[in-house]
Amino acid sequence: MPFEAERAYVQWGFVTAAKRLRSLAPLSSGIYRWLPALAILSIVAFAFVLRSLHLFTPDHHYIVNVDSYYFHWLADRIMAGEGPPSPPGIADTYTLHSGLAYPLAYIAKAVGSIFSLSSADALELTSKFLPPVLSMVTMVVIYVGATKLYNRQVGLLSAFAWAGMFYAVVQGGAAGYVDRDVLNILLFTIGAFLFHASKGWQFRARSRNLGWLVGGLCVLGIEGILYLEWNFVGPILLLAVLIAYSAARYLVEYVDLHKMVASTRQRLTASLGAINWRVLAFVIGVNILAAGALHSQAADALRIVRGTITSGGSSNIGELQGIGIIDIQFYQLFLIPILIGLYLTFARREGGNGFVTSWFLCLLVLSLFAERILLLATPAACVLAGAGLAAFWTRGGWTLYKPLLARYAVALFFLVLVLLSYSMAQGVGDSPREAVNSDWQDALDHLRDEAPQDAVVMTWWDYGYWILDLAQRRPVVDNGYYGWDLKRMADIRKAYITSEPSEAVQIMDKYGADYLVFSKLDENIAPSILSWPYAPRLANGELPSFPEDSLVARSLAGDFPSEEGLALWYASPDYENPEVVILERTRPQNP
Repeated sequence: MPFEAERAYVQWGFVTAAKRLRSLAPLSSGIYRWLPALAILSIVAFAFVLRSLHLFTPDHHYIVNVDSYYFHWLADRIMAGEGPPSPPGIADTYTLHSGLAYPLAYIAKAVGSIFSLSSADALELTSKFLPPVLSMVTMVVIYVGATKLYNRQVGLLSAFAWAGMFYAVVQGGAAGYVDRDVLNILLFTIGAFLFHASKGWQFRARSRNLGWLVGGLCVLGIEGILYLEWNFVGPILLLAVLIAYSAARYLVEYVDLHKMVASTRQRLTASLGAINWRVLAFVIGVNILAAGALHSQAADALRIVRGTITSGGSSNIGELQGIGIIDIQFYQLFLIPILIGLYLTFARREGGNGFVTSWFLCLLVLSLFAERILLLATPAACVLAGAGLAAFWTRGGWTLYKPLLARYAVALFFLVLVLLSYSMAQGVGDSPREAVNSDWQDALDHLRDEAPQDAVVMTWWDYGYWILDLAQRRPVVDNGYYGWDLKRMADIRKAYITSEPSEAVQIMDKYGADYLVFSKLDENIAPSILSWPYAPRLANGELPSFPEDSLVARSLAGDFPSEEGLALWYASPDYENPEVVILERTRPQNP
């Protein structure tokens, strides 16, 4: 072929290829526009699967949190047209501060009506899938908020962090987790992002911008819902985060103006422009008025806050203890991008890191006094992780010098995150103190079916809500509704370790208890039971265990006492090595 003809042929080939590529361009651009939506849907599906994995494990009850049993019990009563009965000596405040119970009940009633299910089946179905759905809504809020603060890439990676982070998987919306945390985290996240976004709102009325008023009302609306379902704790914590961020942002702006503005007064005034001070002032003012109107509850709030701080995070109640190393370890490998996100805040002031960093660090400090507060920092931790993951990806792995190898390393890191999240999600509900195992379920079913309706059950407080919800009987102590105090706990401890059944009967008689329940789980927490309310140790440093002649040890060993007013009423799974033992008081109560 002559050279000119060959060149013309090649040119024709390039022109033809270019035309074909141009013809495919609209299709490729259309696919590209849908990629973010497909990405977020994939992350949502992944997150939903993780939160539902434990439902396929038949060894434990689908509810995976101790306090969730209370809210499930309350929702069941609401569906039946009842509220919680007032515990003796305790004001009936639970109808007001009821967590997820009322939404759970109303949605379950609608589900039952639509699908023709019984109340019990509708409540079970709703309890399983309402928390993951709320968690997915939280994910969308995090995605939108992170996208506004940074960009779409950080938004997607923040959603990915929410999908797989331990706190987000369990307390943030695992199936059957119907405690108030799922709703608290969602409301808190919406309130925080609304406050940050409202600084740029423009709503004019007669040439006046009332965006600050609209923003303040939105934040106050979130605070109001938090108060109704949680009481004063939610609004106080949200307000603390808003103040912490505003103070930090104001100080940074003041320092930045130091070299440009000579007058201190001008710097103080000019720095106000960097913060959303009108919304903050409005919210603080209304909170002060509300505290004055609800002065009795405000006094209780101050008392609890003072007690939490002075206890230094060493309360007998687990959620009021300060965080430890193990709590930080729950972030697993997500801790690496979180630290990168914090670095970007202090070294480069990138994106919206200042806002989420203030949010995260404020609650991290407060969680030193009460570990449960750390749950509300999870959305901020996810955004920091998203910013860190984005930086890790775009900067080639930070330490690797070959871009291709760097991308492979980052992809491997993402794969490990996915596998760790999947492995962790499979273990949800494995703790026998969180989800009722099959032996306990059989025992509680027996109590519900065979014990008198007005029967009272005595056991350690860990199992109180199980008895309230699954056995439908009143416990002597529980995690908060019928409550606990040092005297009752000391008496129950004495009933456990006494060698004389008659002494246990006297204690049961004191509290009107008809049944006394022991479990193999008691052996796992024997040090806590024996050391209540203090924590003594034996001389050699070993933790104490139940005495061999104690009532609990004899019962769990198969040497069941049927004497002095007590008799074996139930044992599972067999009489030689029972998992759960129920003793019945056979002697009439003293008048």
